[in-house]
Amino acid sequence: MTNSMLNGLKTCLTATLVAVFLGVTPLTASSRAEPDPVPPPAPGGPTADTPWLTAIQQRDPQFADSYTTMRERILRDGAIPAKYKFLMGMITDTIAAHPDGVKTLADNARATGATEAEITEAVEVGYLYGGTASLVMGANAFKGG
Repeated sequence: MTNSMLNGLKTCLTATLVAVFLGVTPLTASSRAEPDPVPPPAPGGPTADTPWLTAIQQRDPQFADSYTTMRERILRDGAIPAKYKFLMGMITDTIAAHPDGVKTLADNARATGATEAEITEAVEVGYLYGGTASLVMGANAFKGG
């Protein structure tokens, strides 16, 4: 694993702990009759026609479908609400220097209920673990930024 990947993993784990401390109560499988629906993507959010997924779909449709199904399952509300999952992804993309991903994930976090204050704090968490470059990249999360 690269340092960037390790930092991203560390950040995701930290964000998960933050979510737990914010009062997110884990649910067990037996406490849920059926899973929550997948949150709708925000405008410009991840869709099946993103260039990278389209390229994979053309080469290996079975893999692309499997990935899409897994992504939808992981990103729905569960023990961790979807908005926190999108914020974790946004933090990871700030550290990995993916400006389009930062913007898209911030928009998806907004669509699932994240406030501007939560997005700002997530950018600050990215800075804490990724340094100034992550702060510069995190500015892509702000509307008009």
